[in-house]
Amino acid sequence: MSKTSQAQSPDTASALIKTALPIGAFYFTEILVGLTDLAVVGALGTVELAAVGLGKTIILSVMVVGFAVLSIGTVQMAERPTPLRCGAVVVTSAIVAVFFVAAAVLAAQMSPSVLSRSGYDTGLVGAFESYTRILAWAIAPALLIAVLKNVLNVLRTTALITWLSIGIVLGNLVASIALVHGVGAWQGLGVAGAAWATLMANTAAAAVLSVIVLRSGALRVTRLYGPRICCLVAEMLRLGWAAGAQQALESVLFIAVLYLLGLHSTLWLAAGAVVFAVMEVNYAASAALGEVLAARVAACRKEGRAAIRRLLRLGGGTACASAVILALTVSVFSEATVALFSSAQTAETAQVQMVTLLHWTAPFFVFDTLQIVYIHALRGLRQTVRPMVFSTTCYWVVGLGGGMALAGPAAFGALGVWAGFCAGLASAGILMTAMAFRAARQAGP
Repeated sequence: MSKTSQAQSPDTASALIKTALPIGAFYFTEILVGLTDLAVVGALGTVELAAVGLGKTIILSVMVVGFAVLSIGTVQMAERPTPLRCGAVVVTSAIVAVFFVAAAVLAAQMSPSVLSRSGYDTGLVGAFESYTRILAWAIAPALLIAVLKNVLNVLRTTALITWLSIGIVLGNLVASIALVHGVGAWQGLGVAGAAWATLMANTAAAAVLSVIVLRSGALRVTRLYGPRICCLVAEMLRLGWAAGAQQALESVLFIAVLYLLGLHSTLWLAAGAVVFAVMEVNYAASAALGEVLAARVAACRKEGRAAIRRLLRLGGGTACASAVILALTVSVFSEATVALFSSAQTAETAQVQMVTLLHWTAPFFVFDTLQIVYIHALRGLRQTVRPMVFSTTCYWVVGLGGGMALAGPAAFGALGVWAGFCAGLASAGILMTAMAFRAARQAGP
């Protein structure tokens, strides 16, 4: 993996997309696995469905924050992409990942008692505990896949991730059906079966990817000295804590917006949940392009500001084109899109509200894409704290604060909450774009 080999792959829109598509497939896989668990467990009853939905949200929130922190490893490797450096960063990432596995396990252990003291139904708490205490361990192989994905991103050979993603989805689906509902006379494990299926699918994929990457010669894990690893761990935590905090605060914002919508009406809550589900697809595509852009920017920092600005324009333009295509698709086929998240039992008024809100929000997908892509690009320039501060200000002051002001004093109700949320996205997208290009001007000659 030399700089010469990297130079053979020019930075073009098609090259970015070719590398980003498999990474997007990986992120989309995590979404599909969660939806698969909900669909399979839903046949057991409403209590089980609610327990799995809540447990999945809590555990996957820890995992997403872990992804954000570990993405710093891409920058560390891309700056000096030698086998020894990549091996050291992979070991460093594995050490850091232990903290997130421990956090997930701790959350799974503590959450049931919190739910019990909050007055939750005993049956729901029991199902939640059975599911989350196993699912928490599935974060370990998922984070390992993310770490090895960073190596392939730097190598610009990510096609393997697509096949692994397909294997995870299909393996999880088959295993979930068998383990949840049983086979033949065996009655299955109930909700715990869904968690075991996810753990098994992730572990198998991580094992396969580990063998392939280690045999490729891209990593060298010998002659790694303690001081070198300690320095890399400190550097990853120094740069990564802000990236993780930014991701965590953004996730909490989405939960807060849904909570406020639910205070106004169930229709608004359902509509907001559907739009957020569609936005997860936009996130998968944008985050994938952002990771590729971060690696490219980190690799060409020494080439000067002109090369960085070119990459920023290329990455931003490609990501915006993807967001526009998605926005147009869900706008033209809005009823079909809503049908994916509703059923014959869904009230017509709720479906109309979902379609209307989707039409209103689709144009803001572009701003959401810009803020995701350029936050990653800024990580490639080793800037994480200021983007975190400014982006969360947009989320919480403009987005949530403005939404509450419009909902209350301005008397716009739920519409005000959603308008504030969209304004927060727009301001974050514009500000992150400006910050990225300003950082590029200061990057060098």
